[in-house]
Amino acid sequence: MAKYQKVTSFIPSTNKQQFYPLSKSVTDIPITKFNHMWTIKSFSIIPTDVEFICCPNFSPPSSKDKWFMKLRPKSVDESTGNEYIGIHLFLRSCEDKNKHQVRAKYVISVLDAEGDRRFTGECSKPEGRIFKAGTEGHGYKLLAPRDVLLSAAHNMLGPEDTLQVLCEITVFGEINSTLIPMLDTNLYTEKEFEEGSIASDFSVLSSSPEGSDTIVETKDGVQLKAHKLVLKTRSKVFEAMFEHETKEKAENRIVIPDFDTPVIKEMINFIYSDTVDDTKLSEIAGDLLLAADKYDLPKLKKICEQYLAANTIKSENSGYLLTLSDSCNCVKLKEKVMDFIINNPSKICESEEWETQVGKRPYLYKEAFQALIKKQRTN
Repeated sequence: MAKYQKVTSFIPSTNKQQFYPLSKSVTDIPITKFNHMWTIKSFSIIPTDVEFICCPNFSPPSSKDKWFMKLRPKSVDESTGNEYIGIHLFLRSCEDKNKHQVRAKYVISVLDAEGDRRFTGECSKPEGRIFKAGTEGHGYKLLAPRDVLLSAAHNMLGPEDTLQVLCEITVFGEINSTLIPMLDTNLYTEKEFEEGSIASDFSVLSSSPEGSDTIVETKDGVQLKAHKLVLKTRSKVFEAMFEHETKEKAENRIVIPDFDTPVIKEMINFIYSDTVDDTKLSEIAGDLLLAADKYDLPKLKKICEQYLAANTIKSENSGYLLTLSDSCNCVKLKEKVMDFIINNPSKICESEEWETQVGKRPYLYKEAFQALIKKQRTN
C-alpha cells in the first residue's frame, strides 16, 4: 500500500536557469463529439398510452458504438398534474465486445418549426455520466409540456405534424498516457551555467579586496572588505549610511557590534551572490534572520524564515522562535510556531526555555492563550 506524506515545507530556489527535459509524457482523454436529429412525424396523433417510442440506432463517426433515444409521449408531473414528453438517451452496444460502458455528456433539445431550440436539457456533470450498454439511460422525464407542443400558437410542430428532437453527445474515451522521448538538448550543467553569471562574478568580488572602499567590522573584531556601491544597492540601511553625513561614511567603516563573524560573512555573501550556504544555516539561521531584519534584506529574511520553519520548530525552542519571529516581524514564521505551540501545550509548558524566552515579551503569553482558546472553540 502506498504511503502518503504531507508536504510541510518549500525551499525556494535561487537558480533561474531553465533546462529542457530528457523525456516527456502526455496524459489525454480522447473526446468525440457528434449529434443526431430525430424527426417524428404525425406527433399529435401518437397515442398517449404508448409507453415509449424509439429512434433507430445511430453511431458516432469512426465508431460502431450504437446509440438510440426513447420518447415517452406522456409523462405526468405529480406535483402539478401537467403533462410533458420525456426523452432519454441510451447506449445499445459497444463496438468493442469487451467494453460494456461509455462515459458521455449530452444535450437534448426539442426544436420548434423554425429549427430553434425551445426546450433543452443538459447533462449536469461536466465529466459526463456512465452509460451501460443495453441497460440504463439518462435524460429527462419532464422535458417539454404537451400543451405547448400541440398548440398552433407556439409553432412547435412543422410540416406533416413533425416534432424535431436534437441530441448532441460528447463521448469521453479512456484516459491514455504516452511517453514522448526527447533529445537531450542540455549542453551545459547547472554549475557550468553559473560560471560567468552576475551572481558568480559578484561572489568572487566579495572575496577580493580589489576595488574595495569600505570595511565591515564584526563583533569579534574581524574586518571584511566590501564595496559601498554594492552594499547600498542591496540594503536601504547601508544606503542611508553612505548617502548622509554619518560616521560610517566619514571613516569608510561599518562597525557591527551585535553579530559574530560567521553571521556577517554569510550576510555579505548573500549581498554579493543572492544565495546562502545551506550548510551553515543550522548554526546561524536565527542570528542571520536578525541581521537580515536589521539591515533590511527581505529575501534573506524569507530564506531564514523558511529554513527555521522547515527544520527547527520543536518544544525545546518554541519560545525562542516565537520571540524571534515577533521581534523581526516575521508573520508567517510566527503563525507556524504558534500553530505548533497550541498543538503541543503540555510539552511547551514543561519547558524552562518557554518561560525564559516568552518572559522577554509577556504579551506573547496572551496571544498564545487566545490562540489556544480559539482552537478549542473550533474543535
